[in-house]
Amino acid sequence: MPLRNAEHVLPIAFHNLMNLTYDHSLIDIAFLVSDCSKGDKTLDTLFEYCVALQNGTLLDRLEEKEQSSKQVKGTSDLYQLYMDTDYMNKVKEAYNPKNFHSEYRKPFRSVSIFKKDFGQIIGQGFSDRHAVKVQGIRRKLMSRARNWLTSMALRPYHSWVYWRDVDVEICPGSVIQDLMKHDYDVMVPNVWRPLPTFLGREQPYDLNSWVESDVAVELAKTLEEDDVIVEGYAEYPTYRVHLAYLRDSNGNPDEVLDLDGVGGVSILARAQMFRQGVNFPAFTFLNHAETEGFGKMAKMMGFRVGGLPHYTVWHIYEPSEDDLKQIAKLERKKRRNRG
Repeated sequence: MPLRNAEHVLPIAFHNLMNLTYDHSLIDIAFLVSDCSKGDKTLDTLFEYCVALQNGTLLDRLEEKEQSSKQVKGTSDLYQLYMDTDYMNKVKEAYNPKNFHSEYRKPFRSVSIFKKDFGQIIGQGFSDRHAVKVQGIRRKLMSRARNWLTSMALRPYHSWVYWRDVDVEICPGSVIQDLMKHDYDVMVPNVWRPLPTFLGREQPYDLNSWVESDVAVELAKTLEEDDVIVEGYAEYPTYRVHLAYLRDSNGNPDEVLDLDGVGGVSILARAQMFRQGVNFPAFTFLNHAETEGFGKMAKMMGFRVGGLPHYTVWHIYEPSEDDLKQIAKLERKKRRNRG
């Protein structure tokens, strides 16, 4: 799990880690903290949580912190006022201790924390991270971080590697088993995010899981060798089949689609792939980088890459600048109406 300026989402990340129903004694967790802003407390908070996690006291500490700060886990209080009620009820259910499994507090086999910077200076705001002009640079730096963490944490006895973003809000506790049971070397779920009701309640979040298209192949031929195709942006019309857009909330969660590119929010991959040379390209590989390049490289080396269109993991809602302006406008309107 790579982390950067992640102090505010560590509570939900650790709740989701404890919620994993795969035997905790068979899981080694490795965190990489890198390129945090001056004054950021991610590393200190992470260390505190890890000690409590392994001592079995983290749940009590998180509940105490929540009560003292009067904050609700997950999406922040102000945004909750504009979120879909059904989704927010799902969040409350996901973090309700009554629904935790019997080994929720069980320590993991080991927890490691690594600290290394890679020169990432792009901001962590939603608009900063998702601007098209920074995608190639940002993803290559993220690849360096992923590859470095792999080299430090992977052991000869590991069978699988599970990559998980820190800011996942809702995820089935059985996700590792659910991804593992398919006869694939790389497997990813579908990743969506909630939206305020005035924006449509929900939308596909991760567009990096896709099936290659003839249009994209031809597009790559027109680009420079070092150019990186960024999926989901008008500047790169690929017309690929995206895993995210195939989602049916009532669909079969075990249905599998063969993929060429994968997103990085939640990836389960066989450990032997990394031992045989598959990595997250920190260079332009077939006009791709990071997780999409990882998918392409895995396919070229003969590994099976797939995704589950109807198995959904929910990313937290991160407001863009336009979203914040709209929320502020609605808040002013409410105040005027009350006056």
